[in-house]
Order: sequence, then C-alpha cells, then structure tokens
Amino acid sequence: MLKNLIYHLRRFLTWPLRDFAYLSHPLFNTDTNGAQITQKQLLASYAALSKPLPREAIGFRAFSQFDEDGILLYIFSQIGMGQKIGLEIGADCQSDYFAFPESNLSNLLVNHAWQGLIIDASAKNIRQLRRFFRNCRNTSYQPPQLLQAILTRENLNPTIRRAGLSGEIDLFSLDIDSNDYWLLQALEVVKPRVLVLEINQFWQSPDRVTISYQRDLRTFTKLRQQNPSYFGASLAAMVKLAKKKGYRLVALNSFGHNAFFVRADLGRGKLPTLQVKYLKKKMAPSHEMEWMKV
Repeated sequence: MLKNLIYHLRRFLTWPLRDFAYLSHPLFNTDTNGAQITQKQLLASYAALSKPLPREAIGFRAFSQFDEDGILLYIFSQIGMGQKIGLEIGADCQSDYFAFPESNLSNLLVNHAWQGLIIDASAKNIRQLRRFFRNCRNTSYQPPQLLQAILTRENLNPTIRRAGLSGEIDLFSLDIDSNDYWLLQALEVVKPRVLVLEINQFWQSPDRVTISYQRDLRTFTKLRQQNPSYFGASLAAMVKLAKKKGYRLVALNSFGHNAFFVRADLGRGKLPTLQVKYLKKKMAPSHEMEWMKV
C-alpha cells in the first residue's frame, strides 16, 4: 500500500515535466508500430526485386528533410544493413513546431533499431534531439549518442574516436553548410559503407569547386547570409573526392542537394552508378566569389 502511494506521489510530482506535445503526437502512439511494419515489408519487397527501381519510386520522408529516408532504406535493402551503426554530422531540429529532428539517421534509429552518434554545432539542437529520443519509446532505452561540437579538420577524427566509433560503420551523413568537402577529405577514423553528402545544388555544371576551408565560421555565416548560394562544394567535386576514397554515386534526392554514395565494391548489379548530366553553364549565383578548384 505504501509502495503504491509513493509510486503515485512520484508520478504526480514529475507529471509537469513530461512532454505532452511529444507523447500525444501520432509518431509516439500506434502509428510507430505501423511505420515499422510498413518499412520492414518494403525492405523484404525491395530485396526480392530483380531490377533496380528509380528514385521516384523509392523516396519518402519520415524524419529526413525530403525523401532521403526512403532512398536510404532502398540502398540498405540492396547491400544489407550490416552492423546498423551510423554517424551523422549536422541534424536540424528547427523545421517544425514540435522540433522533431530533420535527420538522415533518425528513421534508422527509430524504426530499425540502429545505434549511432549525432554531432551538431548547436547546443540547442542537441538538447532538442535528446528530448526527442528520450520521449520516443523506440529509442528511450537505447538512445543514440549526442555530442555538441564544432568540428574542424584537426579535431574530426579524434572527436569521433573519443565517442567510441572507429573502423567500419554503415552510414555517414554530412550536412554542415560550410566545410563539408574538407571534413570528408579529412575523415579517416571510420570507414562507412554508405555516404550521404550535402552538395551545393546551385552548381549544376561540371566544375569541381568548393569554398576554401573556413576557420572562422562566425564570419563565414555572416557572409553566407548575404550570399545564400556560397557554401559547400559542387556535385562534381564531391563525386571526385568520394571516388578517390573508394565510393561511387548511386542517387540524388528529389531536391538535388543530397548525394548518396556506396562503397565501390557494394551493390554491383543492384545499385547502378548514377550518370549525371551536367549543364555546362549552370553555375552558382555566387560563382564570382572565392571558389577553389579541386
């Protein structure tokens, strides 16, 4: 009797701290089970296919910005999910009222029992991610590791290693709107099977260009506010760098700003290399600013 009273008293005292918006949202009731079942059925049907499907037939959004969740599910249906370990650098939580993650890793964490590490420069984003994964019943017992850090070429590998990741992992997603090219170039501590890389979609020409390495990100952020198309690297630049690291391009998302690569030895015959048709004169509006050829 006393034990039961203490339980209800504790429940009453902590009730104001609960996240009502999260707990009442459809993502956190029976629809969660429905999403898992549907996606597992998709995995099975994709694995049984004899011919590759076009991106238009596979893309969908659960937690990603556009249709990245569906593309990733399809890719892993063709190469296997491996150890189910992912690393994401850059995950926004400002896209809607509920501050749900806009993330390429979250769907795999929530609906496919993955584990992983998410790193973001914003302390606010990390707090909101922690809140999300704490309240989501599929991740509340084993949430991903969350780390607030401003990554540089020098601290990238030590930071990831200190967080406990090294060697082969299954997914690496990079979206920081600045030094993306230079961080990918520096990445050594992990060997992902799949890459999702943000590219500068304004560059649709074959120019292999990137912004120079930015050490002062505050100054760069102000510069980009005045020049929204000045960030990251062109698709041609990322394709060249990824190929040098042993990857091939297999898809672009519907908006054209996320490129998907698989390790060159994976998915042969199932995931054709994507042949990009570049527009020779379609450069970014900021093309007269400082860009480096790579």
